[in-house]
Formats: sequence, C-alpha cells, structure tokens
Amino acid sequence: MRTLIYTILTACCMCISTAADAMRLEAEAANHSNCTVVADSKYSGGKALELTENNARINFAYNATERGKYDIYVGHDALYGDKIVNVTINGTNGTFTAKGRSETKVGTYFMQEGNNTITVIPSWTWFRIDYIRIEPSENTLKFDISPCPVDPDATEAARLMYDFLYTNFGKKTISGIMTGDMSGVTGSDVRQHPDMKAVYNASGKYPALVGFDFMNTTGRSEDTQWNKEYTDAVMRLARDTYRRGGLPNFTWHWRDPSRKTEEFYTDQSQMKITDAMNADGTWNTSSTLYKYILKDINTVATCLLALQKDGIACTFRPLHEASGGWFWWGREGAKPFKQLYKLIYHQMVEVRGVHNVIWIWNAGENDADWNPGDEYYDVVSADIYNSNFDYQSNYITFDQLKRLTGGKKIIALSENGPIPDIDREVEEEAVWSWWMPWYQTWNGRFVDKTSREQWQKCMNDPRIITLESQATGWGTAQAIAPIPANKNKEPRIYSMSGHVLSDKEQATGPYIEDGIKRIQSE
Repeated sequence: MRTLIYTILTACCMCISTAADAMRLEAEAANHSNCTVVADSKYSGGKALELTENNARINFAYNATERGKYDIYVGHDALYGDKIVNVTINGTNGTFTAKGRSETKVGTYFMQEGNNTITVIPSWTWFRIDYIRIEPSENTLKFDISPCPVDPDATEAARLMYDFLYTNFGKKTISGIMTGDMSGVTGSDVRQHPDMKAVYNASGKYPALVGFDFMNTTGRSEDTQWNKEYTDAVMRLARDTYRRGGLPNFTWHWRDPSRKTEEFYTDQSQMKITDAMNADGTWNTSSTLYKYILKDINTVATCLLALQKDGIACTFRPLHEASGGWFWWGREGAKPFKQLYKLIYHQMVEVRGVHNVIWIWNAGENDADWNPGDEYYDVVSADIYNSNFDYQSNYITFDQLKRLTGGKKIIALSENGPIPDIDREVEEEAVWSWWMPWYQTWNGRFVDKTSREQWQKCMNDPRIITLESQATGWGTAQAIAPIPANKNKEPRIYSMSGHVLSDKEQATGPYIEDGIKRIQSE
C-alpha cells in the first residue's frame, strides 16, 4: 500500500497525515481571509468557516510525497439555499454546487509531488466550509475503443484515417488550425492560406489537421457568388490537405434553415427544430421547414460525396456546442438535438451513401442526456478556450469525456485558444487526439494566444504530428464511387488494412468481421 504524507501548513500549526488516515483537512486550520470562524459541535473539529463576502478565500496547502490523481471532496453547509462554489487545484479550476450540510465530490485532480494548493472561492456567497477530504483516485476506467469506425460501410480512405486516429490516440497529438477568411484564395495549396502561414511563421511547421466550415454552403444566400466562391475554396483546400497527408476537418455553422434569417445564433434567429415535427415528436415530412432541413443536409452530403469520389476522407462535427444553447440547434434541449443529429447521419450515410466521414459528437462535460448514441459517432470532443498563454492540458475535461463515453471513444480538443503543453498532456494522462486553435484571420488572432516559444516547443516535439511528418501521404486509398448503404446490416469482412474481403477464408491473419477483430483460427 503506497503511503502519502501531507503536511498541512498554517500560520500557527502543522498537521501530518498519511494515506491510511481519513484524509480530512479542517477549514479553520487552513490559511484564510475575509472568512468568519463559526463554532458549532455539528461540524468536524467543532468549527467551520463562513464565507459571506465575494473576496473570501480559503487556502489549503500540503506536501505530497507522490504524484498522481486524487479525488477531492468538500464538507460544506449551504445557507439559505443551494450555492455554487469555485475551487482551484494547482491552478486548475473546478466548480461544485453545495446543497445543504453534506459532503460533495468536486472531482478528480492531478497532484504534483511536493507542494500543492487548493483554494476555495465563492461564486455565490453565504455558505460554510467544514473541511476538504483527499483520497488517491481509484478510478480504474480503461479505454476500450473499437478498432473500426461506426459506419460499417466506411470507405477504405475513412478506415485508414480512423486507424491513424486509433493508433496514435494516447501517444501523440495531431496539430491543427481552423481556417476562416477565404477571400484572396485562388490556388489549391493549403499551405498558402493565411491561417496555415500564421502557424508556420510562429513554429516553423504546418499543422496536420485543417479545419473548414460549411457555413456558407447552405442557407438563404447559398447561391450568391461570394458564398459559392467560399465553398469552392474550402473544397479545393480540403482536397489539398488530404493529398499532403493531412486531415480535412469540417464544422457546419448551419445558417437558419427556415430562410427567415441568415443566422445561426439563438438570439438572432427564431429557428426551432420542433417546428418541423408533429405533436408526437416525429418529423413532419410534409412541412416546408423539414424540406428545407433535408435540402441543407443533402447539399452538405453532396460536398462530402465529391470528396468520397476522389478517395478522400475527412472528419465532420455537425451541430457543435449544442448544450451551450447559443446555436439554434441547442435552444430546445437534448431531445430535439438528438433527433436532428440522427437525421443528419441517417440521410447522409444510409440514404445518400456518404461513407468517407469520421463522425464527431461535440459534447459538454456533463452532457450525458445529449449523447446521440454510441453508434452515431467515432470521436467525442470538447471546445475549451483558456486565457492567453495558458497551456494547461485540460485533463479535467478529458477525464470527464472519458467517463461520459465509458472509455469507448477517441477524445479530441475540437476548438481551443492556446495549445496544450505536450509535456503536461503526457504527465497528466490527457493526450488529446488533436487540438485546433480557432482562426488567425477575420481578426481572430488565435495563433497569437500561444507564444512563439510554445509553438516551437510543441511543433518540434516528436509527440506532435505535423503536416511535415505526414509527407508520405495516406498510402493506398484509391478514388471510388459512392458505396450504397448497408441497409440490411449484413456482416462485412475486412482485412486489417481496410480492404473488403469476399469471405473470411481470404484472410491470411487477423481480420475484422462486422466491427469485431478476429483471427483466422476462430
């Protein structure tokens, strides 16, 4: 049994505990400011700290002999209703809701060997802190990710791309950048796009994953010259990204399908998913709005099929940041969102035959109710914008997404400001599949939120995949015609390289049958 020694430092006393003890650190013994000591036998140690001012602070300091992840609990007493409480652990922020007098788990946090600090700060005032309790984390959840994409009819290119993500996940992170402005883009060399050049100028290398947006592909103004030129440029650069060994990554800021506005934000549009539904929650397929929704889905599907015809695969993140509610597809809650997500997947994959896509569900940390279903996505992702020059790994969100999906999905950082430090990613066991800062163009300047020193450190680290490291390209994937959907869900047999086999007898070693890895002797 490993032993941990914590030294609790205060202005007037020192308390030593080990992992075998109930690791309880009394609030009144910690350094604190603008708090009131309340004596009451109902509290541990007979005292607690009351926080009634916004500038109140409690600092718990201790020394740990071993590094690792620990579960942190807070004993509290909420006065006059539930209270939101902020907690900072070695600079990593956490929040919990205090309900009455009880103990609440804040989360699982990484602790360094040596000095560590836990700070309690009010979000809402009028509550009491009795103690904090720390235990070595016993979370034994392991990753159990499928070696195959969710689409059983995925093209060879899609299978190669998924295998690339699957093989590198947990070991290396793919560098990325979102593109914005397409004005002035006349050629097809993705390296010449100003967002790509911004990363190159900062780091000396190009990112391997390049983000593109279908936001001007659909909507009331989709047929205008400017919108068409924007989408044409996106498609040219996506093709070039793939041909250079990179990963084209698509987002869709879906402009109001009703055509009443050109917006996608909730506060700028009255668009509701349920307006295209019957009273029983089924789709009203005869409604004008449903037909517009289907038209937009088909328009994007046509773009993806054009790439599929050329043997190109991509990642696709539809209906992103839904639970935040700031986009129309999230304004009505989880149920309509899930129905729309499934409609997109069904129409694209099962009706139109789009099979060159790695599907992404963009989730929040506590979005269990928003999960469209494990069979509809390959990757779960989060969007995190830290303060400028804050290179934390964001392991808290990484771990929450792992628990959210039962360890069954690849995890990506689909939007971010500063890039995570690769050393911290590895040390804190949060090696994202990829990260993708938002664009530098359109005055976004997100590349500038990471220092040149940090860019150069990460982009020249062998654990970061750049476009230069992908110079050999995608191997043997060939241009193909669209593949009909496997509507009968018959078992499909593939070699480990993704080639379709007529029967398992053709396999000379391991093979994949209906998404399950097998060997010939079986």
